[in-house]
Amino acid sequence: MTGARSIFIMLAVATLALPAGLTAGCRGERTAKRPRQFFPGMDDQPKYQPQEASTFFADGRAMREPVAGAVPFGARPDEHDEWLPVGRQRRDFLKADDRVYLGVNADGSYVETIPVRAVLGLAEGEPVPPGAVRALIERGQDRYTIFCIVCHGGTGDGKGMVGLQWSYNLPNFHDPQYQPGGEKGQDGYLFHVIRNGVANAPGAQPPLRMPSYAERVSERDAWAIVAYLRALQETDKGEIADVPAAQRRDLLNSRGATAPAGGTN
Repeated sequence: MTGARSIFIMLAVATLALPAGLTAGCRGERTAKRPRQFFPGMDDQPKYQPQEASTFFADGRAMREPVAGAVPFGARPDEHDEWLPVGRQRRDFLKADDRVYLGVNADGSYVETIPVRAVLGLAEGEPVPPGAVRALIERGQDRYTIFCIVCHGGTGDGKGMVGLQWSYNLPNFHDPQYQPGGEKGQDGYLFHVIRNGVANAPGAQPPLRMPSYAERVSERDAWAIVAYLRALQETDKGEIADVPAAQRRDLLNSRGATAPAGGTN
């Protein structure tokens, strides 16, 4: 009987001690509001929010630049590739090639043509697979249809459903100034516009006549759209004789055309 009573007393003491231990963890805080914090030190840890000031660093900034020599690296899924090749991952993290990520040469001028090998992740001098170029153009068509067609139209003439309602005429990419060699015909310029938008007149609102699509269109997708624009331009210059014979008759029938096979635009 004595042994059983001793066990009972020990259990009672342990049970009464448990709430006391939990209460001690509250560090004197008492509130009837939820959620109740039994261990606030684990919830209310000292930390910095983005863009917050810091008294620890001499420049007062909590957000820090990587230390010299740091090499970004990681694995992440791409929007249209299941996984990026390791080498291309490194390049995308570093963004060291201004031709690919800014569309400019070393002197700051716009690149004349798409740096295809760099965009595709190929080494200099490595053959460019035609299938990869086709895939790039098809990707550009997909992105153009999502982000550009409502303003710039299906052919790039600036007569999309929204573009026709605009307060001014939108660019027609078939105009000479947007063709290769034109005033605004550099591939790097078109890339820059997609990524950064088009500035409005000084003091005018909104500041951008065309908004930046950088948050929705990656650098590689921007180049893909440029490639598709070039395809649209070439298509506009083409003749019916350029269409493979197997599709030429169907095209003529759909146009209600009676032009000869060697015919007109």
